[in-house]
Amino acid sequence: MKRYLIGSLVLAGSAGFASSSAWAQSAVTVYGALDAGITYANNSGPNNGNTVRMDTGTLYGNRVGFRGVEDLGGGNRAIFLTESGFALDNGASTQGGLLFGRQSYVGLESNYGTLTVGRQYTLDLELAPYHAFVASRVNNFAGISHWVDRLGDRVDNSLRYKSPVMNGFTVAALIGLGEKAGSQSASRTLNGAVNYVNGPLAAGATYLRINDANGDRLTGVAVIDGQYTFGATTLHLAYTDTHGVAANSLCFSTCAANSAQIVRTYETGVDYQLNATNRVYGGGALTKFTDGLSGKALQYNLAAFHTLSKRTELYSLFSLTKTTGLDGFARAAFGTPDFGATAFVTNPQGTANKASQMALRVGMTHRF
Repeated sequence: MKRYLIGSLVLAGSAGFASSSAWAQSAVTVYGALDAGITYANNSGPNNGNTVRMDTGTLYGNRVGFRGVEDLGGGNRAIFLTESGFALDNGASTQGGLLFGRQSYVGLESNYGTLTVGRQYTLDLELAPYHAFVASRVNNFAGISHWVDRLGDRVDNSLRYKSPVMNGFTVAALIGLGEKAGSQSASRTLNGAVNYVNGPLAAGATYLRINDANGDRLTGVAVIDGQYTFGATTLHLAYTDTHGVAANSLCFSTCAANSAQIVRTYETGVDYQLNATNRVYGGGALTKFTDGLSGKALQYNLAAFHTLSKRTELYSLFSLTKTTGLDGFARAAFGTPDFGATAFVTNPQGTANKASQMALRVGMTHRF
């Protein structure tokens, strides 16, 4: 991590006299993450074949970013962040080729909270994250639950406010402007969240609503999750209730938006810190589909991590997904990406039509 400090000093002098004035100090941090590995999966692609592939950005989306802060005095700060995503195996831009597609915002921070505008994550990533890192990232590796949990990952043209912590509580709200002339509700996104932390207990809840071009609800997602830490063990629990899905959320470009679809996901998992350099995770996710695509999917996840340094880590992931009543629908780890080579390159949607799929991955991450 590199930090650059920028300041201004004005000197004035005459014979035997000098004076100086220092302006507010600013800092810009350059940071990033790199993630690469080899994955094996069965029942993948249109022919249900076995495949071995290099995938990148599985645990951490590959990125490089710039984070800035300027002290304005009186407890007030100006802040900004721009973050670009890319595929490590071929260098292609992700997030549809956007230059700063992961995040891009500017704002003000004070004792009254933080206000930002730009392209920003939905609130569950920060305020209801207790199933996101290990559980949902493993789901992201070979399962469908991650996409159910994250239907509106990033919101363009958004205004976001987060309160300071008050007796363990934090609240936040986000609005994504639809920018449609003649209708303030068309294509608008609304998101609210509350978070509570008290010692070993942490919990969060969010609600996300995405409107269609007519101003009607297309997607509504409620997330409730929490974790409790005792000694070296952390227990994770999560529930996601989704009414209506946006196009491409479940099967990318192979299906259309469905405002009637209901998807509910129940997740549980346990992290255990074996020692200073090794930890393991085990968990599962049950997803039920009704009012459209009907059936259920059960996913089992295992993971192991070995820390080489404060920035570098080795990991292995195992996932087994079984489906019932979905005509074999499963989020295949491999297949022909519907969005092309530069989008969803880490986990393209295949067309597996068998009722189970296994995937195994070994990888490495480095953060700076």
